[in-house]
Amino acid sequence: SVMAKYAGVPRSSMYEILERLKKIHLREEYEQNGITYIRCVPVEEISDVLALKERQIEESRRVLKEKLPQLLAMENKLSITPKVRFFEGKEESMKVYEEVLKEKEFYAAFHPELVKKMMPEYVDKVAEVLAQKQGRAKELLVDSPEAHRYQKQFSSPNHQIKILPKDVIFPSDTIICSNTIYMISYGENQVCATEIRNPALAKTQRAFFELIWNGL
Repeated sequence: SVMAKYAGVPRSSMYEILERLKKIHLREEYEQNGITYIRCVPVEEISDVLALKERQIEESRRVLKEKLPQLLAMENKLSITPKVRFFEGKEESMKVYEEVLKEKEFYAAFHPELVKKMMPEYVDKVAEVLAQKQGRAKELLVDSPEAHRYQKQFSSPNHQIKILPKDVIFPSDTIICSNTIYMISYGENQVCATEIRNPALAKTQRAFFELIWNGL
């Protein structure tokens, strides 16, 4: 309170100022008889503080250079670990579709009737945005009137669409991008989604997709 009065600032602001000064080593403190005393570093000593920070930075650089091979090995190991996110409910699952809208190329297996029922905002939007971007896609559709309508409306050399045999039915969508796999599952009145980010897994899923695609 004495410092705040002297500096002409609110007491709450003085706490913040003192914390900032502590972080950059421009204040010292000690306790005596249960009271904390604070002393700001004199102006003529600031150059010594800066010299100390320079030595600390140089030491950090030295350690980094020494440990760089180990750190790179750890980073490479972590890069093959899939990063997984889960989305519960329609509002959260919409985030997955928004991510797909950013892609310029993908493979997908989906059920148009379920998408129209549960996520009507996106049943055509993904295809429309893809066409605007002049992107590329291959899609396998569960057979239904909506699937035939979708194929007729959006099929093109860049956006290839095939309809699966009538006995192949699944209550979910799988969208495979270059580095990510998106899986959207539909219940009676609910939807949830999973995002798996891993280039190796995405590449494997694309290979399986091509096998099915070429077999139709």
